[in-house]
Amino acid sequence: MSRRAKDYFDQISSQWDTLRKGFYGDEVREAVLNAVQPGPDDTVLDVGAGTGFLTEAAAKVAKKVVALDLSKSMTDEARAKVLGGNVEFKLGSAESIPLDDGSVEVVVGNMILHHCPSPEVAIREMVRVLKPQGRIALSDMQEHSFEWLRAEHADIWLGFEMREVEKMMLDAGIGNARVQALSSCCSTTETGESIEIPMFLAHGVKGSVQLMKLEN
Repeated sequence: MSRRAKDYFDQISSQWDTLRKGFYGDEVREAVLNAVQPGPDDTVLDVGAGTGFLTEAAAKVAKKVVALDLSKSMTDEARAKVLGGNVEFKLGSAESIPLDDGSVEVVVGNMILHHCPSPEVAIREMVRVLKPQGRIALSDMQEHSFEWLRAEHADIWLGFEMREVEKMMLDAGIGNARVQALSSCCSTTETGESIEIPMFLAHGVKGSVQLMKLEN
């Protein structure tokens, strides 16, 4: 996440849960978690965890959730509402994750890539901390042309082509990467115009193709 994005989220952290409901719904969370199926033996890393949109749900089924975010204000909001002793909060960047190699079974993230100066580096970092055969699922916006989102929401990237995301996943070591269309993200311009931007879900398993080749 960029420094500008951190400042933006620091400022709107107390309003984020209300604002988020106008941007995208719970179906996004369900799609992300269904893609990785966290279980009672899994440690889950939530990258760009914010106020806990994915963390809350993952913590109900996983052994442990590491909630990582660059914004202390967003993390404080999450701490205030996420109950239970199986959530660990960490401050840090998606492009320099403060975890050891191969330390988690699952990585999830929602709407984080378009705030990353180097999304390909962020994905490599997420794959680095995954154990062999670990699962990853990321949701974000597909490519769009709404430049004003850079100013209003501190976006760096105007979404991504799904083929581009698939390549980043494959290059990072997700051998069976799949990227598919998801529901739309909604927003409203300063003039009151409503817009919808299609989202995507990217998911896969670390090293699966290499293992398949060995088996064959």
